[in-house]
Amino acid sequence: MGIREMEARARADLEGKRGHEDAQKWLGWRSPVWLRALVLVIAAAGIVASAQWTVDAYRESAAYRQAGDCTAKSGAATGSCVGLEEARVVDKWESQGCTGSGSNRSCTTKYSLRLDEGRRIERLDVSGDTYDAAYRGSRADLQTWQGAVVGITVRGHTQTFPAPSENSMWLGTAAVWLLLGLTLWAGLSGLLGTLLQPVSIGWALLVLPLVLLLDYALFGASAGKWLFVAVLMAGIIGGTVVAQRHGASKRRLGGTFAA
Repeated sequence: MGIREMEARARADLEGKRGHEDAQKWLGWRSPVWLRALVLVIAAAGIVASAQWTVDAYRESAAYRQAGDCTAKSGAATGSCVGLEEARVVDKWESQGCTGSGSNRSCTTKYSLRLDEGRRIERLDVSGDTYDAAYRGSRADLQTWQGAVVGITVRGHTQTFPAPSENSMWLGTAAVWLLLGLTLWAGLSGLLGTLLQPVSIGWALLVLPLVLLLDYALFGASAGKWLFVAVLMAGIIGGTVVAQRHGASKRRLGGTFAA
């Protein structure tokens, strides 16, 4: 190896070391007390608002699940019962959305129908089975709740969709959980680096099983769904513990070698 190559490698090592030190300083930055207090106030207000949002959405969801089919169009208009409407399939198409590249490229197919309800044209994303059952010109029987389609039957095939209030309940629950994590971060550490640790990432990933748990607890679910969410939660918690211990082990080894 020539002198110039040795000098170039030494400069690269020095720059890499400086970059690593800068990154460590940035991740070790602790937010000032006033900023942490501001985050706590905003997060607390967000938790209260999100909790109220969740409660209101639950009440609407419960009303939907207990509602019967409308016997008059006035009931559908006021949202006191599930409306029944007739439509025609005027078009159908599928599209693909892809992420990644090369061997890591993953694609999913989305199926859509365009429905003519007489007074409006509705575009609806459906499952592959519903898409296959529908033909242009097919009759489609729709169930509607507060203006949104919550069910469709085409040529004997039925598919249901969550009511808008149920989506709102899930979003509200997720907001409460994530804002609670932000509150704990501001109150306990305030270190920027802790937001990127496995514990914080695991906390965020727990949103999905917790949302499902709340839905199942309020509205009931099959044993298979309870088992699925239990396995999902155990996997996230177990993966978080393993990742946290692995990171702690690496930090201890790094400190030993540095010494």
